[in-house]
Amino acid sequence: VKASSINYDVTEIQPGDEVPNHFSYTSRDEDYVKDQVPCWLTYTNGTSHEIIQNNLHRAPMFTGVVKGVGPRYCPSIEDKIVRFADKERHQLFLEPEGRNTEEVYVQGLSTSLPEDVQRDLVHSIKGLENAEMMRTGYAIEYDMVLPHQLRATLETKKISGLFTAGQTNGTSGYEEAAGQGIIAGSHAALKIQDLPALILKRSAGDLGVL
Repeated sequence: VKASSINYDVTEIQPGDEVPNHFSYTSRDEDYVKDQVPCWLTYTNGTSHEIIQNNLHRAPMFTGVVKGVGPRYCPSIEDKIVRFADKERHQLFLEPEGRNTEEVYVQGLSTSLPEDVQRDLVHSIKGLENAEMMRTGYAIEYDMVLPHQLRATLETKKISGLFTAGQTNGTSGYEEAAGQGIIAGSHAALKIQDLPALILKRSAGDLGVL
């Protein structure tokens, strides 16, 4: 949604940490970004839930158009309304996409509902009554390369020279995806140079187990 069309006065500010928490002991406090851009918190309500309930027959995830099972950790808003019908509201974070854009992402409102329903839904939320939608939400369905279609080098058996890693292999975890990237990338480089593959055993470390 467009930042200038949001009524922030009726939302709750969510500032960043005042005291920096660094990832490295070598980082200095003076390198910490002081001028942070805050997020804002708002909630769905009874009207929002009614709009969703009345239009579930138009949601691809409920009509059978999308057959895949969504991830447990980030369900769509229509999935939340159905699965957690006892909840009177669901929190939504208004997250600025950057310092040089008006785009604000409504975290917690992912949806597959049609555009007209999305607009009504957004306008039912406190602070977003007059919000301008810059982009609509949409549902995606992933496909993947099955494990038996891959060599230990993560090269596909059917297409020589094609290496896959991460989401394509059905892996959504960050560390696992990065580890696969190391394996696939290394073997792609080795193959180009006609060098032997480096197959890690389970006893050699986490990448071997993976």
